Amino acid sequence: MEDAVVGGLGRCSCAFWLAVAFDACGLLVLLAGVFADIFFYDFLIYAGAIVIFLSLIWWVFWYTGNIEVPPEELEDDVGLLKRKEKGLSGVLRRFSSRIRSSRPQEEKFHH
Repeated sequence: MEDAVVGGLGRCSCAFWLAVAFDACGLLVLLAGVFADIFFYDFLIYAGAIVIFLSLIWWVFWYTGNIEVPPEELEDDVGLLKRKEKGLSGVLRRFSSRIRSSRPQEEKFHH
């Protein structure tokens, strides 16, 4: 599988720019509340802080969207390649998968 060429911002550049925009708007509103001589300055200070806090959501999306995991590490988690199970661990794994597949589906009860 060929790797796609990714720019300097990674795969999630939209989340990056949203995070930067939230940070900039939040900072402008916060500074307007601090330095402007208006009667609702406290509202602007709190609103700016909240907008900056909400930018953390976009930063987390950007960061987690750019985490690269090699396929070798995914093999066990998503079952890309089955390892040959030997010994007691293989027996227990096969036994637990048989139990899981033979259990009837749970019915949902409506109250």
